[in-house]
Amino acid sequence: LHRSQLDLDSLELSFGGSEPWAPIDDYTLRGLGAEPLELHGEVVFAGHGVVDSESGLDQLAGLPIEGRFVAVFTGVPPGFEGLDERVHSGTKRDAVAERGGLGLILLSGADDTQAARTRGWLRRSATHARLVLGGAATSPTSLVRVYPEPRLSQALFAASGLDLDTELSERSEAPMTPGLVLEGVDLTLRGTVAVEELWAQNVAGLLPGDDPELGDEVVVVSAHMDHVGVNAEGAVHNGADDNASGTATLLAVAETLADRAEPLRRSVLFLAVSGEEKGLLGSEWWVNNPTLPIDSVIADINVDMVGRNDPDSVGVTPSPEHADYNTLVALAVAAGPGVGLSVSWSAGEGGYRRRVDSYYSRSDHANFAEKGIPVVFFFAGEHEDYHQPGDTLDKIDFDKIAKVSELVETLVALVAEADERPSRLAD
Repeated sequence: LHRSQLDLDSLELSFGGSEPWAPIDDYTLRGLGAEPLELHGEVVFAGHGVVDSESGLDQLAGLPIEGRFVAVFTGVPPGFEGLDERVHSGTKRDAVAERGGLGLILLSGADDTQAARTRGWLRRSATHARLVLGGAATSPTSLVRVYPEPRLSQALFAASGLDLDTELSERSEAPMTPGLVLEGVDLTLRGTVAVEELWAQNVAGLLPGDDPELGDEVVVVSAHMDHVGVNAEGAVHNGADDNASGTATLLAVAETLADRAEPLRRSVLFLAVSGEEKGLLGSEWWVNNPTLPIDSVIADINVDMVGRNDPDSVGVTPSPEHADYNTLVALAVAAGPGVGLSVSWSAGEGGYRRRVDSYYSRSDHANFAEKGIPVVFFFAGEHEDYHQPGDTLDKIDFDKIAKVSELVETLVALVAEADERPSRLAD
């Protein structure tokens, strides 16, 4: 790993002849790598920046992206709310990176509360070091994302003779309106980065299969074993639910299947990974540097945050509405009642409840899915202690973890014993 710390005093963001804007107060950044920043280019405005093959919406089409910054509104246009589960800042970043963009500027209006929360979180984390994968064997997406405060966003448009609020209103009503280059708004972004090389660990345990034909095929059970450390006040983020609950599930399933009287036909790899909270780094490393042939992996069953909320329900993704819906998920849904669990497409309670598809890119299964491997993600949802020091052992529902462990064990056995590999079910 490379740990990089941006020198805030060296950071400069300016455009259109303006004085440099103030980091933290006026904008925050994500996507920093291990190299110093030295970027300069024009700015292209692309509406909400949605590129979605399923709906046919491509707001980057025809725009001169290469070598330029791309400014987009956060979220999706009104009338396209169904895209929320597939389109987010990460997919926008990837679309801009694929077209050779320099960076992504995520604009928001003054009344966008979700964007304001994101900027608040980024301000709090701005003084923390960033971790990225090192080594030539990996090629993580590297694209700086700029999160400006509304006053900076407004100034960016004003420098080109445009009004931010007017553009937001017009693009919301007519999302297919072509984008444009913000004339006279050459943007400079530079800063120095201090870099330190570190090492983290993944821990893998293999339960060999005994079938002469299927024994070399592998079912992976994964869970991340890292959390977010200590806050500025010195309070420990214990991570009992996130993700000691998933790690405990992995260990329980490993112990039970290892004691099974008859060996499974296929092999099972129990994979506890580091660096999930820093960007799914441990699982990204493993799929690019596998300890077993990646082509032998037929499924990933990932467990993250399964110790809280509804005692009789656990959420899963991908759902039937997701392009990666597969037979793994169908088996999990069918097996749930047998262990006392309803398997649901949504998770969390009260204001924290949302569809699990919206978390599809946020845990380690996503890196297996990138390799074309069928995945299922078990997730019981967020709560008031998510990424807070209050995520403590006394709030964990151990009976629920036991049920999830039995469900995962059942699913692993079904997949490892089946004649056929898991496969996609979506059209």
